[in-house]
Amino acid sequence: MKIKPVILTAIIMASLSLGSCAENSDSSSAVTTSGSEQQTSAVQSETDSEVTEEEIVDDESAFMKAAPAYDTETAKSYIEHMPQVRDIISGVSADGGLTAFGDASASEEAFKKLSEEADKLTADGHKLSFIMVDLETQSGVAFEPDTAMCTQSTIKAVYLGSVLDSYPDAYDKYRLDFRKAIVNSNNDSYMAIHDAYGSEPLEKWCEETGVDKGFAEKAFPRKYSARDMLKLWTKLYCFLNSDEIQHSEFASYYADSACSATKIMLGANFPVQTKAGWESGKDTWKNYDPRDPVPEEYCDGDPSNDESATNDTGVVYTDKGPYIFVIYSDIPFSVYYDHIDPNALNDLVMALNEYQSELK
Repeated sequence: MKIKPVILTAIIMASLSLGSCAENSDSSSAVTTSGSEQQTSAVQSETDSEVTEEEIVDDESAFMKAAPAYDTETAKSYIEHMPQVRDIISGVSADGGLTAFGDASASEEAFKKLSEEADKLTADGHKLSFIMVDLETQSGVAFEPDTAMCTQSTIKAVYLGSVLDSYPDAYDKYRLDFRKAIVNSNNDSYMAIHDAYGSEPLEKWCEETGVDKGFAEKAFPRKYSARDMLKLWTKLYCFLNSDEIQHSEFASYYADSACSATKIMLGANFPVQTKAGWESGKDTWKNYDPRDPVPEEYCDGDPSNDESATNDTGVVYTDKGPYIFVIYSDIPFSVYYDHIDPNALNDLVMALNEYQSELK
């Protein structure tokens, strides 16, 4: 089925949603939402009569069709070493600033470029936290990896994987919701699955990866570190590359996570599996236009303000081997789906990729 690009974009944009990091956000109640992952009523009313959402999400996206293939056996070969990788992640220094770790190193120029990008993103007082580990060299780089940050919708990636790991039959029951929650970051679909399976699946993954089970208590965790999320992604990597899941329909959804800077910047050159999360910081969201300026009070870098974020997490399968990364920021999100404004993390994503390419 072929859909006109304008209609496809409008419908996907209309379905986007994101869980708030408000204190009262939990799995037992409706999630308060705001930001660019919310629908605009104008777009919804214009397109409902033309094509249904179910038809759209069943149509494979251009990103999924164009995603480069990766070597199955090579990807699987890193699974057996993942406990060691987690130990390395646990031991990464968090003394402040940019820190390289592991036995391999990149050039001074690559390190300097990363440092410059971090300085740009924190220039106005905003918080930034990221960590990347290269699975081939078991080396990487981190910036403030233990800073408490709001996960936003990045939690959906690891939670949904944990559900299928514990309950494989869940996919047959909630196939459309799994896709919408990953590709469109749809909150209603995510909450339908969360309400059905609760926190236990993710608690199991927390136990295996050495992450406090408190991470799994809420559907949208309020404040957790990039280090902890990276550990959970090491488990998701193993799951996505297991014999039952690798190159499956479910695994393919991660090639087209909405608003992922890594997908946009690298997805045409390397296979990627990502999940972004974001919040605009708008006071109201029901008729949100992401092209509107974000209120000044949400752009001041106040560390107590968690109502704005631009996050990205995932795996990039490069020619030198795969790397796993987590990037959290409190920068207000202003990208509508994959359009309008450049994602604030684009340059950092490229600098991380360059750094990994030089590790030796």
